[in-house]
Amino acid sequence: MEGNDTFVKDGPGSAEAGAAHRLVRQRPAHERIAWDRGTAIIWHPSEVETHYEQPKQSFCRFRRAFELPGPVARGELRIFADTRYVLYVNGRYVGRGPCRSDPRWQSYDVWDVGPLLAPGLNAIAVFVLHYGYGTGHSVHRIPALLAECAVEGKDGGVVRIASDGRWTCSFHPAYERNAPRINGCQGPIEICDARRADALWIRPEYDDSGWERAKGRNRELSPFWNLVPRDIPLLEEGTAEASGVVGIGELVERPEAVERLHKQIMAEEESLTVRPLPGVPAANYAVPRTEKGKATVVTFDFGRLEVGCLQVEATGTEGDVLDVVYAEELWEGKALLNANNNRSVDRFVLAAGRNELEVAFGWKAFRYVQIRVRNFAGAVTFHRVGVRTRHYPVAKPASFACPDRELERIWAISAHTLRSCMQDGFLDSSSREQQQWMGDGRVQAVYNYYYSGDSRLHAKLLKQVGQSQDESGMTKSRYPDGHHNYPPIPSFCLQWICSFDEYAFYAADSSLVGPWWPNIVQALRWFTAYLNEEGVLADVPYWPFIDWGEMPAGPGPDVTRGGIVCALNLQYLEALRVAVRFARQVNDAEAADVFGRLADRLAEGIERLLWNEQAGAYADCVVNGAMSGRVSEITNCLALLHLHDPGEQRAERIVRSVFVREESGHPVLKASPYFMLYVYRALEKHGRAELVLDMIRDRYGAMAKAGATTTWENWSLFYKTAQGEVRYQSASHAWAAMPIVFMAEQILGLTPSAPGFKQVRVSPRLYGMDYAEGTVSTPAGKYRIGVRRRGDRIGLELDVPEGAEAIVRGRVCPAGRHALDWDAREEA
Repeated sequence: MEGNDTFVKDGPGSAEAGAAHRLVRQRPAHERIAWDRGTAIIWHPSEVETHYEQPKQSFCRFRRAFELPGPVARGELRIFADTRYVLYVNGRYVGRGPCRSDPRWQSYDVWDVGPLLAPGLNAIAVFVLHYGYGTGHSVHRIPALLAECAVEGKDGGVVRIASDGRWTCSFHPAYERNAPRINGCQGPIEICDARRADALWIRPEYDDSGWERAKGRNRELSPFWNLVPRDIPLLEEGTAEASGVVGIGELVERPEAVERLHKQIMAEEESLTVRPLPGVPAANYAVPRTEKGKATVVTFDFGRLEVGCLQVEATGTEGDVLDVVYAEELWEGKALLNANNNRSVDRFVLAAGRNELEVAFGWKAFRYVQIRVRNFAGAVTFHRVGVRTRHYPVAKPASFACPDRELERIWAISAHTLRSCMQDGFLDSSSREQQQWMGDGRVQAVYNYYYSGDSRLHAKLLKQVGQSQDESGMTKSRYPDGHHNYPPIPSFCLQWICSFDEYAFYAADSSLVGPWWPNIVQALRWFTAYLNEEGVLADVPYWPFIDWGEMPAGPGPDVTRGGIVCALNLQYLEALRVAVRFARQVNDAEAADVFGRLADRLAEGIERLLWNEQAGAYADCVVNGAMSGRVSEITNCLALLHLHDPGEQRAERIVRSVFVREESGHPVLKASPYFMLYVYRALEKHGRAELVLDMIRDRYGAMAKAGATTTWENWSLFYKTAQGEVRYQSASHAWAAMPIVFMAEQILGLTPSAPGFKQVRVSPRLYGMDYAEGTVSTPAGKYRIGVRRRGDRIGLELDVPEGAEAIVRGRVCPAGRHALDWDAREEA
């Protein structure tokens, strides 16, 4: 199934639609977009003699100078590169790209360049990095740049400038192509020698006569056979400044070759000593000359985690070296690296005079930058340390305020994490991996319906993960992905299916179900191979991840030994029931019958085989006929969600045993931050949402007390191994941003009662506080809620967006502003 197709237009629910989605398709809309026949894929001729060479980490510059006969009415430039580009027009920075995509449906960007063009000589300049390998966000093909600019003059004439053999190109002399990679998910550490840089090459008048002519290739006979317009907005850029210098120290150098720079940085940690420097401004901070054989270490603090490309303005001696180590958080004042998966480093070599430096391609997420200054000839002055920030554009983000400052802070760090991980996809973390995982993306998409209301990243997630499906039906756990270092996660394939249901409800858009129905059926078919004689899944292969539990400092769920994994079976049950609804929507009666019968037998099998009567809960697994002693919030929240209705005896026992912990006394494994949305949904369904508020105060409160500005991947950030080594997890993981939903639904009291939030119910709960106020930005618009206790009365101020309505205590509130009050003793 082609994930970017435009399919038949029959409305969902008609018999014609159901048949058409299975048997016929319309021509994809992107194929109707015209390109100039002369527009070619171009690259440096020395690296693409026959266009199948695979250069590694090639930093290449491209230029095209051209004349325009008169004033410009408008100008549009379409562009993509394998792998990343930075675009300039007439010496001015335009932007970066492209959007992550499967090369079989290669996304290209469209830039409005008209305001930058003028009569006479103009130039388009593009700096491109070709990785030469796959990463966690890119699938490797060939070194490539494609660009087409259409310029319409005020006289009505059109000039087209296409990438072809008239472009000139040159390898960038300032960048080291033998640099090590940051990790398997990302590209190279950037090593930039400013002494070899030439800032003028982006200007029209630059003399490029010494450059090579680019070699072109027919784009229609290339690995990029579908060129698809970017389906999400261009990212929003800004700037942020370091707020101060918070540490100073030194270390003994351990020189290594550039290709082993990460080894050098980690080896030097052994001698690194840092002392705090409170209240020191970052601007014009001077570092005296450093003794040869040592390096001075300066720690700049941005005050919170920022995402983007580091910018440094510094003056020193020609040849001075600045090694930048990025950190979300510090351990005893040190920015630590991890040889396995986090080598977040860049290097700048200074030219004479004032240097204006910026990371070109490898954007990072960090609160701290710890710069190792190797300046043996004289002082270095940091005039400015900042970042060119990048985020998915959010026009009207949600807000939350209450008198409980810790709850307020927990909401704020959750929102900031979600925004930081909203890039050209829902990313698991904006620092370590920058990958679009399906399990992470499912919960992030839900959070975002209460934060921005924008559904486009969710649609992109579903389509792109669908594009990864293999012939057996299994999807990759993350995509686009050329990293290939882990097998699929069956749990995430089920999450993909169920996320279509959430997209249809929250976005009020069921248009994806029909086109992707054959793929959904194929995915569910994959699981039937592992149904045993009891009708439950057993010994399912591949990565058995469900949740981390209390790892890495504590135990995880018992899901890795094979056998019958309860949580996976419950997720399969959810997916089967979702599929039954989809089958009815597309009039696939056979599928509805088969999936319905599978679901019924599966539910019976789970109840019969996995209930631990002594613990009053479901066990994590049964292996070789023996029931696991592990009982977890993970498994049992899924049982509350998908197996039992409120009031059922087993449901009440699970709540008491697992979440109140007042009945059996059996040890219970906590869910990780990833699973907190499911824990909340389960307890909310069974009327015990107040228990989740206690969890938020306890578990998220620990993050707030630690000074976190983003939510963590796990409940512990730094930990020690049995060998005494200090390790750390991601400090900016958006799967943990569940408090966004809890504060909106439980404290502000807003829950959707119709698709797309066109109708909501508002029933605020103050939980002993005097007031709460905020906004919830939804697909239907922004709702504003203010609730305040005044003596024995509760007052509510409510703004409802145009075209929507709210139900408050049985009263229908149409679009507009409303004020209501009621007896405080009636508060739910």
